[in-house]
Amino acid sequence: MRKRELILLLLLTAVTCVTVWRVLDPPAGFAVDPATLITQDAPIFQLLDQNNRPAGIRGYLGRHRILVAFFNGAGGPDGDSVMLRLREVAAALKANGVRVLAISTPLAPDVKAQCLSYPFPVLRDTIAGQPQSTCVQWGVCEETTDPQRPPQLRPALFLIDRRGLVNSDGIRPRAVDNPLLTINSLL
Repeated sequence: MRKRELILLLLLTAVTCVTVWRVLDPPAGFAVDPATLITQDAPIFQLLDQNNRPAGIRGYLGRHRILVAFFNGAGGPDGDSVMLRLREVAAALKANGVRVLAISTPLAPDVKAQCLSYPFPVLRDTIAGQPQSTCVQWGVCEETTDPQRPPQLRPALFLIDRRGLVNSDGIRPRAVDNPLLTINSLL
């Protein structure tokens, strides 16, 4: 074996050992959660915003990452810490190519005024709880057939990539685990 071949063999062995070591023992903060590897196409929706104009994700796909925030309409957007943080950093998110859409169940008239101070569309799912509603498609509220019982929306934040893909549990989109950390990571 020539000297050059021996050196190449030793380098290849060293690279292989380091690669195996890093795969088996990744540095802190770099571990990959296998659940985040499952993605699906984000459900498409179009709802009315706080100014009664139609808005949805279709116009952003292929150009921007999208944060979709679901919040409980009973307390309004000002009663949700994620919504307050999104309003605070909306300009910085937009500068980084991230667009924000917020969705709630129908809002009480006294809460609707809060939505006007938000610099991104705050949408209302007027058919929440019905099988074709946006809230049900995204898995943040259960289907309801009882008109006396309004749908209960679970606050959640979803991140859609430029291709229109969102993390999934295999059936429905999966919300991010830590909304405030996700928002801060996009700044």
